[in-house]
Amino acid sequence: NRPPKDLAPHQRQPPNDQRPQGDCSLIKKTSNIVAIPATIHNPHNLLKSTHCTRNPVRNISESMCLAKAYNSKGDSIPRSLVHGAANVAMFLYTFGFLFFRVAELIPLVAHYPLQCLSAFVGYVVINRSTLLNRSAKRIFHFITLLGIIYLVDHHIPKSLPAPNKDNASKTVVITGANSGVGFETARQLAVDYGMNVVLGCRSKSKCDAAAKIINDEIASSRAGISKPARATPLIVDLADFGSVNSFVSQLQGMDIDVLLNNAGFLPSPNMPVNQYGLDPSFTSMHLSHFLLTEELLKRNPSMRVVNTSSGTHHFCAIPFAAPEFIRRAFPPEQNPGCVDEDFMRNKIKTETDSAAYIQAKIANLMHAVEIPRRHPQSTSVAIDLGWVGTHIQPFMEGILTPTDLGWMRSASVGVLPVLQAILLSDKELVEDLDRQWTDGGVVMNVFGRSEEPFSRPWWSESVNLGKSRMFELSFMLWDVSEALIQKHSKK
Repeated sequence: NRPPKDLAPHQRQPPNDQRPQGDCSLIKKTSNIVAIPATIHNPHNLLKSTHCTRNPVRNISESMCLAKAYNSKGDSIPRSLVHGAANVAMFLYTFGFLFFRVAELIPLVAHYPLQCLSAFVGYVVINRSTLLNRSAKRIFHFITLLGIIYLVDHHIPKSLPAPNKDNASKTVVITGANSGVGFETARQLAVDYGMNVVLGCRSKSKCDAAAKIINDEIASSRAGISKPARATPLIVDLADFGSVNSFVSQLQGMDIDVLLNNAGFLPSPNMPVNQYGLDPSFTSMHLSHFLLTEELLKRNPSMRVVNTSSGTHHFCAIPFAAPEFIRRAFPPEQNPGCVDEDFMRNKIKTETDSAAYIQAKIANLMHAVEIPRRHPQSTSVAIDLGWVGTHIQPFMEGILTPTDLGWMRSASVGVLPVLQAILLSDKELVEDLDRQWTDGGVVMNVFGRSEEPFSRPWWSESVNLGKSRMFELSFMLWDVSEALIQKHSKK
């Protein structure tokens, strides 16, 4: 324990007989050297020191002695920094979990209120108890979140129907089928259920590559089947009504059982109007799908239509159901209900704004609601996908993605409600509803369970956004869409 000889005399430790014995308060610091009492040069001696052991009431002094002995300048990271970093990591992970998993958490609480309340009370009791230290409580918190992820991804979702012979004879048309939800849906339908799928894509190379992957998997997994399924790539550009009409002409002679209107993108604000003088995102995600649906229903009147909507459509109501002081502090840019009379009269003919995506997504839902009213032989479903790990936004790609962290479902798990909407019979489709449903299309939530559209509490008559108001707007949107298509689709 002697200091090096080259140290200056004032830096050297004093002789043993001059060192303070067992009193941490007498520790002397020089520029970089800490003079530690002789009794604590050996950690075991600390437990023998009079100051730290003979008075059991003063256990804090014992920890202070150890902290000062081993946390001197440059020796180690202070515990406060370690605990602080752990708390920040826990907060950030929890925030990301709540933000991206809200589409699963809301129906989870709605369907299982008592179980969720019991689990929450149990969590609070355990987290507030003195049986666990801080580190153990953090571990318990992360285990709780991982348990919820497992429940909402693998345990609670409704089981898919078993493959049957009826599926093998069906044909499904899917837009946006070269990647993400569209591709994964086509792959599972063709490989697992033996259904023929038509891939509608904008890029020929990507479409051909996606079809090849699916057909190769069909060949390897369904060998020996007399009439195996097949993936057929066809080109369609939903920004161009002429391309949609050409796509429909290529489908002549096919009996289409299901149409999945899936293609979509996240528009940036201030995109200029297109060649039709319309909002380009609304044209691609709603109007072109409207045109495609109408043309295919002419030849396939009993066809089922499945529209990929989004939980973001609830933001057309949530801000307006908030207290007035919140609405004043954070005025929403979108119109009440998003697609209201003002939007259909004016905003549909302007450049995109920050609400363009949710406006298109609620239009997909309103379209699905209205289809059975205009085409009584058909059925329709709007899908609330929630957050699914695709490539629709740049932050979803990279070395560490939200899917890797468990914040989002993978595409293979996220397509479950889409598969349910396609595979369930007409009777099974409405068996989750509390009453006999005759009011049009239904909504499929993230667990593959049917819900009535506009049934959440924020769709309220008190703010003039109740079910009757939204059904009225759905009726108006159909007429406006039909008029725009008739005006521009022949150009």
